[in-house]
Amino acid sequence: MVMTDNLHNTIKISKGDDPLVSIDNESLLSMDDERLLESFFADCRMDIPDDGFSDRVMAALPSVESQENRVVSMFNRRLEHLWTAVCVIAGLVFLFVFRGMDYLKDSLFAFKISFLTNGSRILSQTVDAFAHSANLWMMLLGVGVLVVVWGYNELMDAR
Repeated sequence: MVMTDNLHNTIKISKGDDPLVSIDNESLLSMDDERLLESFFADCRMDIPDDGFSDRVMAALPSVESQENRVVSMFNRRLEHLWTAVCVIAGLVFLFVFRGMDYLKDSLFAFKISFLTNGSRILSQTVDAFAHSANLWMMLLGVGVLVVVWGYNELMDAR
């Protein structure tokens, strides 16, 4: 039996209860779990004649990566991490060289001042809007419709 974990590029080959080649990974089942599954599915085994279709499909599938390809992909991953680090460092350097922190600090200060000066006015307008019962009922009805539509979409996605 051959189990391939394409996500982690690992292979586990066994014949009956004796493993021939085993590359263990945390995502693969332990041997006890494997034996349990094999015994469970052994009773329900059914061979369907397919005129060699399964063999042709298995032959057409790409082979497992060689060791050289794994080394190249590891090198590419390290290169990607290095490039990300270089870009982050360059962004931080530009942020400090062009006084981006000062602009950010000034913008946050202006936002805080405008929130404090306009916050009380916004709060009083919100209270006035909810004080009238018609507006309150329309708001609650709108929220109810949104909840019903959301629930319906979730049910349709579950199918």
